[in-house]
Amino acid sequence: MNYRNIRHIVSSISIFVILFGGLSWLSSCSDIDCPVTNGVWANYVVQGDTLHDTLTISAIRESKSDTILLNKQINTTKFSLPMSYSSANDKLRFVFTSKTGVTTVDTVTISKTNISHFESVDCPPAFFHTLTAVAAKGTRVSQIKISNPNVDYDGTKEHILISFTNP
Repeated sequence: MNYRNIRHIVSSISIFVILFGGLSWLSSCSDIDCPVTNGVWANYVVQGDTLHDTLTISAIRESKSDTILLNKQINTTKFSLPMSYSSANDKLRFVFTSKTGVTTVDTVTISKTNISHFESVDCPPAFFHTLTAVAAKGTRVSQIKISNPNVDYDGTKEHILISFTNP
């Protein structure tokens, strides 16, 4: 055997070891379903007639500017909103704008218990919620009630049932 053949064999073995080691390393990794890809959102279902006005919903935040969560929805029958994990209450501003330009504002308060949820050390912290009460102030939200109090990764649950009065 000459030097050229030995070098070719060593080169082939090295390539095999590198490929095998790389494939072993890749197969040892797992795809963790972290909360970054699975949000915790409360699902609202409109009861009765569809809301025909334009609806914008903002989170009212203490000592901070409000954050728009739902912007200019029309013919709304259901919607989903994220929940805070640092407060026992979420306050939401519902702004209704009619086709003639008349604006009405209601405030919805959601009381809840925040429950830390451990997924994996590889994932950021997540919080589930147990809804304890909902209330509305204003003229457009005629009824609001809890349907399913457990807010988690299951996006199929109807958490809050809400009815509006149309002017």
